[in-house]
Amino acid sequence: MEYLSKYLYRGVISEKQILSDRDGEVTFRYIESKTGQSKTRSLPGADFLWRVLQHVLPKGFRRVRDYGFLHGNAKRLLRLVQMALRVVIDTLKLRERPVLRCPRCRSPMRFVQVFRPGWLSG
Repeated sequence: MEYLSKYLYRGVISEKQILSDRDGEVTFRYIESKTGQSKTRSLPGADFLWRVLQHVLPKGFRRVRDYGFLHGNAKRLLRLVQMALRVVIDTLKLRERPVLRCPRCRSPMRFVQVFRPGWLSG
């Protein structure tokens, strides 16, 4: 499981959810999506591994929601896609940010420059 965890997104099942592994049977806890209730299930080890491996993406594939126009920073590209498809999706209204004040003179401060940490450069 430790080896497979590198290839899974956010872990399909955590170690806490695996209750036992006896005589080739794996007992685990899961939450049923329809009811939201916690349930337990026992499966032969091979079947359990088969279910876990269903969540491994083939080599070269990426999670779609983290890539392309669905990426969190791709708002401009998403608007272009919406315009091309003639689809209008309401955007969330931005909250007003609190005004940062100078601790000395109490006047509103404004950003002049933002520095990127050296370990992020590249």
